[in-house]
Amino acid sequence: MQWTNVALLLLFTHAIAKALMFMSIGCVIYTTNSQDLTEYGGLWSKMPATTSAFVVGGSALVGLFPLGCFWSLERGLDIFWYDQPLLSAVLLLVNLLSALSLTRIFRLVFLGEPQAKTRRAPEVAWPMAVPMVAMIFATLLSPILMQNLSLLPDWEYINKSAVVALIASGTIGASIGATVELQKSKSRSIQKPIRVVQDILAFDFYIDKLYMLTVVALVGALSRVMAWFDRYVVDGVVNVVGLASVMGGESLKYSASGQSQFYLLTILLGVSVLGLLLTWSLL
Repeated sequence: MQWTNVALLLLFTHAIAKALMFMSIGCVIYTTNSQDLTEYGGLWSKMPATTSAFVVGGSALVGLFPLGCFWSLERGLDIFWYDQPLLSAVLLLVNLLSALSLTRIFRLVFLGEPQAKTRRAPEVAWPMAVPMVAMIFATLLSPILMQNLSLLPDWEYINKSAVVALIASGTIGASIGATVELQKSKSRSIQKPIRVVQDILAFDFYIDKLYMLTVVALVGALSRVMAWFDRYVVDGVVNVVGLASVMGGESLKYSASGQSQFYLLTILLGVSVLGLLLTWSLL
Protein backbone atom coordinates (compact mmCIF):
# COMPACT_ATOMS: atom_id res chain seq x y z
CA MET A 1 0.00 0.00 0.00
CA GLN A 2 1.32 3.44 -0.96
CA TRP A 3 1.83 6.38 1.37
CA THR A 4 -1.29 8.09 0.01
CA ASN A 5 -3.50 5.17 1.00
CA VAL A 6 -1.91 5.05 4.45
CA ALA A 7 -2.54 8.78 4.85
CA LEU A 8 -6.17 8.27 3.82
CA LEU A 9 -6.52 5.47 6.35
CA LEU A 10 -5.03 7.58 9.14
CA LEU A 11 -7.13 10.61 8.30
CA PHE A 12 -10.39 8.73 7.85
CA THR A 13 -10.21 6.40 10.83
CA HIS A 14 -8.73 8.80 13.36
CA ALA A 15 -11.13 11.57 12.37
CA ILE A 16 -14.14 9.38 13.11
CA ALA A 17 -12.71 7.93 16.33
CA LYS A 18 -11.58 11.30 17.69
CA ALA A 19 -14.88 12.94 16.79
CA LEU A 20 -16.72 10.23 18.70
CA MET A 21 -14.40 10.59 21.70
CA PHE A 22 -14.76 14.36 21.75
CA MET A 23 -18.53 14.09 21.54
CA SER A 24 -18.70 11.69 24.48
CA ILE A 25 -16.30 13.75 26.59
CA GLY A 26 -18.21 16.91 25.73
CA CYS A 27 -21.46 15.30 26.82
CA VAL A 28 -19.94 14.35 30.17
CA ILE A 29 -18.60 17.87 30.75
CA TYR A 30 -21.90 19.42 29.65
CA THR A 31 -23.94 17.21 31.97
CA THR A 32 -21.73 17.39 35.06
CA ASN A 33 -20.41 20.94 34.54
CA SER A 34 -16.99 19.73 35.66
CA GLN A 35 -13.65 18.77 34.14
CA ASP A 36 -12.12 17.26 37.26
CA LEU A 37 -11.69 13.49 36.96
CA THR A 38 -11.79 13.12 40.73
CA GLU A 39 -15.41 14.34 40.69
CA TYR A 40 -16.59 11.68 38.23
CA GLY A 41 -17.76 8.11 38.73
CA GLY A 42 -20.67 5.76 38.11
CA LEU A 43 -21.87 7.35 34.86
CA TRP A 44 -22.21 4.09 32.90
CA SER A 45 -25.73 3.39 34.21
CA LYS A 46 -26.87 7.00 33.94
CA MET A 47 -25.45 7.87 30.53
CA PRO A 48 -25.47 4.62 28.48
CA ALA A 49 -25.21 6.31 25.06
CA THR A 50 -22.29 8.45 26.18
CA THR A 51 -20.60 5.43 27.75
CA SER A 52 -20.99 3.42 24.55
CA ALA A 53 -19.56 6.30 22.52
CA PHE A 54 -16.50 6.51 24.76
CA VAL A 55 -15.92 2.75 24.65
CA VAL A 56 -16.26 2.50 20.86
CA GLY A 57 -14.21 5.64 20.21
CA GLY A 58 -11.48 4.61 22.64
CA SER A 59 -11.35 1.09 21.22
CA ALA A 60 -10.98 2.51 17.73
CA LEU A 61 -8.19 4.86 18.76
CA VAL A 62 -6.06 2.09 20.30
CA GLY A 63 -6.44 -0.11 17.24
CA LEU A 64 -8.82 -2.78 18.49
CA PHE A 65 -9.30 -5.40 15.77
CA PRO A 66 -11.10 -4.98 13.38
CA LEU A 67 -11.95 -1.31 13.87
CA GLY A 68 -10.58 1.27 11.48
CA CYS A 69 -7.60 2.57 13.43
CA PHE A 70 -6.25 -0.97 13.72
CA TRP A 71 -5.67 -1.06 9.97
CA SER A 72 -4.04 2.35 9.82
CA LEU A 73 -1.70 1.46 12.70
CA GLU A 74 -0.94 -1.91 11.12
CA ARG A 75 -0.07 -0.26 7.82
CA GLY A 76 2.22 2.18 9.61
CA LEU A 77 3.93 -0.66 11.44
CA ASP A 78 4.31 -2.61 8.22
CA ILE A 79 6.12 0.33 6.59
CA PHE A 80 8.54 0.87 9.49
CA TRP A 81 8.86 -2.76 10.63
CA TYR A 82 12.06 -3.66 8.78
CA ASP A 83 13.63 -0.32 7.84
CA GLN A 84 12.84 1.74 10.95
CA PRO A 85 12.40 -0.62 13.91
CA LEU A 86 12.81 2.25 16.40
CA LEU A 87 9.80 4.05 14.93
CA SER A 88 7.83 0.83 15.13
CA ALA A 89 8.71 0.54 18.80
CA VAL A 90 7.64 4.14 19.40
CA LEU A 91 4.32 3.52 17.65
CA LEU A 92 3.69 0.41 19.75
CA LEU A 93 4.61 2.27 22.93
CA VAL A 94 2.24 5.11 22.07
CA ASN A 95 -0.55 2.62 21.41
CA LEU A 96 0.16 0.89 24.74
CA LEU A 97 0.12 4.15 26.69
CA SER A 98 -3.04 5.29 24.90
CA ALA A 99 -4.82 2.07 25.82
CA LEU A 100 -3.63 2.39 29.42
CA SER A 101 -4.74 6.01 29.72
CA LEU A 102 -8.14 5.53 28.09
CA THR A 103 -8.89 2.46 30.19
CA ARG A 104 -7.98 4.31 33.36
CA ILE A 105 -10.12 7.30 32.35
CA PHE A 106 -13.02 4.98 31.61
CA ARG A 107 -12.78 3.50 35.09
CA LEU A 108 -12.57 6.93 36.71
CA VAL A 109 -15.44 8.46 34.78
CA PHE A 110 -17.94 5.70 34.10
CA LEU A 111 -17.24 2.98 36.69
CA GLY A 112 -17.12 3.08 40.46
CA GLU A 113 -19.48 4.78 42.86
CA PRO A 114 -21.38 7.91 41.78
CA GLN A 115 -19.97 11.15 43.13
CA ALA A 116 -21.71 14.37 44.07
CA LYS A 117 -21.81 15.72 40.51
CA THR A 118 -22.64 12.39 38.86
CA ARG A 119 -25.26 11.02 41.25
CA ARG A 120 -28.13 12.63 39.34
CA ALA A 121 -26.47 13.19 35.97
CA PRO A 122 -28.96 12.46 33.15
CA GLU A 123 -28.26 11.37 29.61
CA VAL A 124 -27.87 14.23 27.15
CA ALA A 125 -30.84 15.42 25.12
CA TRP A 126 -31.59 13.92 21.73
CA PRO A 127 -29.97 16.74 19.66
CA MET A 128 -26.65 15.61 21.16
CA ALA A 129 -27.43 11.91 21.58
CA VAL A 130 -28.58 11.23 17.99
CA PRO A 131 -25.34 12.42 16.29
CA MET A 132 -23.31 10.56 18.89
CA VAL A 133 -25.15 7.28 18.28
CA ALA A 134 -24.79 7.82 14.52
CA MET A 135 -21.04 8.21 14.98
CA ILE A 136 -20.98 4.94 16.95
CA PHE A 137 -22.44 3.08 13.99
CA ALA A 138 -20.10 4.92 11.60
CA THR A 139 -17.10 3.82 13.66
CA LEU A 140 -18.27 0.22 13.85
CA LEU A 141 -18.98 0.11 10.12
CA SER A 142 -15.79 1.90 9.06
CA PRO A 143 -13.94 -1.38 8.20
CA ILE A 144 -16.72 -2.33 5.78
CA LEU A 145 -16.61 1.12 4.20
CA MET A 146 -12.82 0.97 3.84
CA GLN A 147 -13.10 -2.49 2.31
CA ASN A 148 -15.53 -1.16 -0.28
CA LEU A 149 -13.14 1.71 -1.01
CA SER A 150 -10.26 -0.77 -1.47
CA LEU A 151 -8.27 0.81 1.35
CA LEU A 152 -7.65 -2.41 3.27
CA PRO A 153 -4.68 -4.65 2.40
CA ASP A 154 -5.03 -8.17 1.08
CA TRP A 155 -4.75 -10.87 3.71
CA GLU A 156 -1.78 -12.54 2.08
CA TYR A 157 0.25 -9.32 2.28
CA ILE A 158 -0.44 -8.56 5.93
CA ASN A 159 2.58 -8.53 8.24
CA LYS A 160 1.60 -11.14 10.82
CA SER A 161 4.30 -10.06 13.28
CA ALA A 162 3.13 -6.45 13.17
CA VAL A 163 -0.48 -7.54 13.75
CA VAL A 164 0.49 -9.63 16.78
CA ALA A 165 2.65 -6.83 18.21
CA LEU A 166 -0.12 -4.27 17.71
CA ILE A 167 -2.77 -6.44 19.37
CA ALA A 168 -0.38 -7.23 22.21
CA SER A 169 0.44 -3.57 22.84
CA GLY A 170 -3.21 -2.63 23.05
CA THR A 171 -4.03 -5.62 25.24
CA ILE A 172 -1.14 -4.99 27.63
CA GLY A 173 -1.99 -1.31 27.92
CA ALA A 174 -5.68 -1.99 28.58
CA SER A 175 -4.79 -4.70 31.12
CA ILE A 176 -2.51 -2.34 33.03
CA GLY A 177 -5.12 0.40 32.93
CA ALA A 178 -7.77 -2.02 34.18
CA THR A 179 -5.70 -3.28 37.11
CA VAL A 180 -3.76 -0.21 38.24
CA GLU A 181 -4.86 1.14 41.60
CA LEU A 182 -7.17 4.14 41.46
CA GLN A 183 -6.89 6.10 44.67
CA LYS A 184 -8.04 9.66 44.22
CA SER A 185 -6.30 10.70 47.41
CA LYS A 186 -2.98 10.00 45.65
CA SER A 187 -3.88 11.89 42.51
CA ARG A 188 -1.56 14.74 43.57
CA SER A 189 1.86 13.83 44.91
CA ILE A 190 3.38 15.48 47.96
CA GLN A 191 6.81 15.39 46.32
CA LYS A 192 7.50 18.72 44.62
CA PRO A 193 9.28 17.40 41.46
CA ILE A 194 6.44 14.98 40.74
CA ARG A 195 3.86 17.66 41.53
CA VAL A 196 5.51 20.07 39.09
CA VAL A 197 5.36 17.47 36.33
CA GLN A 198 1.71 16.76 37.19
CA ASP A 199 0.88 20.45 36.97
CA ILE A 200 2.64 20.80 33.62
CA LEU A 201 0.70 17.88 32.18
CA ALA A 202 -2.58 18.86 33.85
CA PHE A 203 -2.44 22.42 32.49
CA ASP A 204 -1.39 21.30 28.98
CA PHE A 205 2.13 22.74 29.34
CA TYR A 206 0.56 26.09 30.31
CA ILE A 207 -0.23 26.81 26.68
CA ASP A 208 -3.29 28.85 27.61
CA LYS A 209 -1.26 31.07 29.95
CA LEU A 210 1.46 31.51 27.33
CA TYR A 211 -1.24 32.40 24.84
CA MET A 212 -2.64 35.00 27.24
CA LEU A 213 0.81 36.47 27.88
CA THR A 214 1.77 36.66 24.20
CA VAL A 215 -1.05 36.80 21.65
CA VAL A 216 -3.81 38.15 23.90
CA ALA A 217 -1.48 40.70 25.51
CA LEU A 218 -0.24 41.90 22.10
CA VAL A 219 -3.76 42.18 20.68
CA GLY A 220 -4.91 43.99 23.84
CA ALA A 221 -2.05 46.49 23.63
CA LEU A 222 -2.73 47.16 19.94
CA SER A 223 -6.44 47.61 20.63
CA ARG A 224 -5.71 50.15 23.36
CA VAL A 225 -3.36 52.07 21.06
CA MET A 226 -5.94 52.05 18.26
CA ALA A 227 -8.67 53.15 20.69
CA TRP A 228 -6.48 56.08 21.84
CA PHE A 229 -5.63 57.01 18.24
CA ASP A 230 -9.29 56.85 17.21
CA ARG A 231 -10.43 58.93 20.17
CA TYR A 232 -7.80 61.66 20.23
CA VAL A 233 -6.54 61.80 16.64
CA VAL A 234 -9.34 60.72 14.32
CA ASP A 235 -12.10 62.19 16.46
CA GLY A 236 -9.98 65.32 16.97
CA VAL A 237 -9.60 65.88 13.23
CA VAL A 238 -13.29 65.27 12.66
CA ASN A 239 -14.23 67.64 15.48
CA VAL A 240 -11.90 70.34 14.12
CA VAL A 241 -13.39 70.02 10.63
CA GLY A 242 -16.90 70.09 12.05
CA LEU A 243 -16.11 73.12 14.22
CA ALA A 244 -14.57 74.91 11.25
CA SER A 245 -17.66 74.16 9.17
CA VAL A 246 -19.96 75.47 11.88
CA MET A 247 -17.88 78.61 12.36
CA GLY A 248 -17.69 79.13 8.61
CA GLY A 249 -21.44 78.80 8.31
CA GLU A 250 -22.01 81.22 11.15
CA SER A 251 -19.61 83.76 9.65
CA LEU A 252 -21.28 83.49 6.26
CA LYS A 253 -24.67 83.92 7.86
CA TYR A 254 -23.75 87.21 9.40
CA SER A 255 -21.61 88.49 6.52
CA ALA A 256 -23.94 87.65 3.62
CA SER A 257 -25.21 90.73 1.80
CA GLY A 258 -27.76 89.01 -0.36
CA GLN A 259 -26.02 90.04 -3.57
CA SER A 260 -25.26 87.31 -6.15
CA GLN A 261 -21.75 88.57 -6.83
CA PHE A 262 -20.83 88.00 -3.18
CA TYR A 263 -21.92 84.34 -3.37
CA LEU A 264 -20.00 83.86 -6.61
CA LEU A 265 -16.91 85.31 -4.97
CA THR A 266 -17.29 82.96 -1.98
CA ILE A 267 -17.63 79.91 -4.27
CA LEU A 268 -14.63 81.03 -6.32
CA LEU A 269 -12.48 81.44 -3.22
CA GLY A 270 -13.52 78.03 -1.90
CA VAL A 271 -12.74 76.29 -5.19
CA SER A 272 -9.40 78.12 -5.40
CA VAL A 273 -8.39 77.01 -1.93
CA LEU A 274 -9.43 73.43 -2.67
CA GLY A 275 -7.49 73.43 -5.95
CA LEU A 276 -4.45 74.84 -4.20
CA LEU A 277 -4.55 72.08 -1.62
CA LEU A 278 -4.89 69.38 -4.27
CA THR A 279 -1.98 70.72 -6.37
CA TRP A 280 0.29 71.67 -3.49
CA SER A 281 2.48 68.58 -3.89
CA LEU A 282 2.96 69.33 -7.59
CA LEU A 283 3.93 72.92 -6.90
